[in-house]
Amino acid sequence: MASVRKRGKYFSARWRSWDGQTLEKGGFLSKKDAQIFGNEQELLERKRKNTKPSDLKMTLEQFVVDVWRHTLDVEEDTKDGYEWSLNKHILPAFGAWKMSEIKPADIEAWSVKLKTIGLNGIQGLAEKTVERHENILAGILNKAVQNGYIHSSPFAMLKRKKAKTRRKIMPLDPALVSQIAYGFSERFRLIVWICFFTGMRPSEALGLTWDRLNFEKGTILVDRQLSRNANKVFSNHLKTSSSNREIAFAPQLQQLIKEHVAKFGLGPQGLLLQNRSGKVWRYRDARDMFSKVARPLGLQVGEGLHLLRHTCVSLLIQQGVNAKAIQAHVGHESIEETMDTYGHLFPNDLADLGANLNKFAEVLKQSEESKSQIA
Repeated sequence: MASVRKRGKYFSARWRSWDGQTLEKGGFLSKKDAQIFGNEQELLERKRKNTKPSDLKMTLEQFVVDVWRHTLDVEEDTKDGYEWSLNKHILPAFGAWKMSEIKPADIEAWSVKLKTIGLNGIQGLAEKTVERHENILAGILNKAVQNGYIHSSPFAMLKRKKAKTRRKIMPLDPALVSQIAYGFSERFRLIVWICFFTGMRPSEALGLTWDRLNFEKGTILVDRQLSRNANKVFSNHLKTSSSNREIAFAPQLQQLIKEHVAKFGLGPQGLLLQNRSGKVWRYRDARDMFSKVARPLGLQVGEGLHLLRHTCVSLLIQQGVNAKAIQAHVGHESIEETMDTYGHLFPNDLADLGANLNKFAEVLKQSEESKSQIA
């Protein structure tokens, strides 16, 4: 039987769900109203327990809340990304729908709508972004199939076009980097210089603290990054195991950091960067600030803070740094990832390769001549 407890001047009803969880709803003015509501909910849950899952006709939102969220075994930052996708794009479109009634054509129409520029001129989403939202929805519906809440997923009958491969990275001219940096207010300018001089990922740069800097050795320890969870400072993990690394610390960047800290101090837990209130400066705020400065200078949608990392790598390549050293510097898991990302920036050595191959012909010719002389 449902129970009631008093919380301040209001009463709260508590009851058991069909799968044994304790559920609660507060805000009742009288104990009687809370008891009646709790009894009704418990009766409904008993009926659900005796009903086949495929007959429940659950809406997508009900399944997400009651089942799917409890199965997630991922980092908090990843959960935040899922929640943002759900609340912004998936649940507004399909939350009230019964999962069994979602058809392939409904998903196709939704995907097209996400890519379309609206009447208000707001830019549609990139294909790769839409693909991420589709993958989350597909994962939810597959989980529903696995647990008997629906018989099949509409994605099983849907031929999805794979998002186009990303365009080749075109690094920024150092003069443009300088323009962008000085477009920032002085308090936030350091983010540009850190990413440019180190090639660190934006979240790694935002999570950089004073104690990770070794001015004597000229190195920076990269062993954590800023969390995208508003309730945490640092993420539990870096992007990959290879992301934990020690990198070179350019003298010019050392000077810029010293000047910045002398003027603005350190943020929470020794962070080099902080917002105007002295609190953690989050990725989304830094990203939006970069866009606001960079768009008038000609950068396009999708060209964000990460482009400074690519620019750093392009300069290393121009200076003759080999691919394995670059892989270690940027924290890639494999040399294949480095070459897939930056291979087109390495010098075209086909002419040199041709000359070297031609030397084989010369050696072969000399060998043939030697043989004829011996004969």
